[in-house]
Amino acid sequence: MTFEQLRVLHAIVTEGTFRRAAQTLFKSQPALSNMMKKLEQEVGFEILSRHQYRPSLTAEGQVFYEKALLILNQMAQLSTLSRRITQREEPLVRIAINAVCPLQPLLAVLREIEERFPATQLDVSTESMGGAIERLADDEADIVITTQTGMASSIMEAVPFIIVRIIQVAHKDYPPSAKGKINASADMRNYVQMIVADSSDKHTKQSLDVLQGARHWRVTDFQANKDIIMAGMAWGGMPEHLITKELKSGELVPVHVEGIEPRLAQMFLIRRTDKPVGVASDAIWQALQKLSVRTN
Repeated sequence: MTFEQLRVLHAIVTEGTFRRAAQTLFKSQPALSNMMKKLEQEVGFEILSRHQYRPSLTAEGQVFYEKALLILNQMAQLSTLSRRITQREEPLVRIAINAVCPLQPLLAVLREIEERFPATQLDVSTESMGGAIERLADDEADIVITTQTGMASSIMEAVPFIIVRIIQVAHKDYPPSAKGKINASADMRNYVQMIVADSSDKHTKQSLDVLQGARHWRVTDFQANKDIIMAGMAWGGMPEHLITKELKSGELVPVHVEGIEPRLAQMFLIRRTDKPVGVASDAIWQALQKLSVRTN
């Protein structure tokens, strides 16, 4: 059984006669008849009834044809996939996102890219602090969304994406949470500060928003960070968009710490300029640029 035999069967069924099928496939009518006879001999039953002017599917042939259509459709998809790959639609695009960046605005773009480029798999990871830019530098990511800290401007380009507000918070019942009180750094060293650990391997030890000399608990993601703070066991920094509900209800309150103020973190789209860009990767880059215009 061959793919070409299935194509012939499909043409006969859809065109209604051997003659029109032969014209559609640019083959002779006897050639089509021979191919169908060989196919029927191979499967062991009559697929087409030829007792009338127009050939029609037998009961067995109808079942066979429905399965054949599935194969024909899959082959058509493979053919499309092959064409896309040869047109530089890369098989994989790796995107690393700083964990403070909101994911929700990105999802519509990623969904659209998956639909437009089915031959391309998206590998999306979240990284803390210098992790994303390190992935780009090590050629382990194609596009990153993070700050420009550690960016090699000679081989990378950056476009402003979104600004994220980072604030220090604690549960309303945690002692340093007294409303309006500015806590001296010396006093805050008696309490546990939550730190989301840097996911990079090569950057120096993080110091941003870290109270030196305090008791520190380190976690690998902001959800764990939030859970511990919500439990009234520590204070620490959180992206404001992740705690909007808790701030509004009053469960979490801002903590004012001497020397550690709320800050605005500018996120950038960043990619390498010293490597070729595939069509899917470039489409993501262009779509995210447009998204940054709408979100800023």
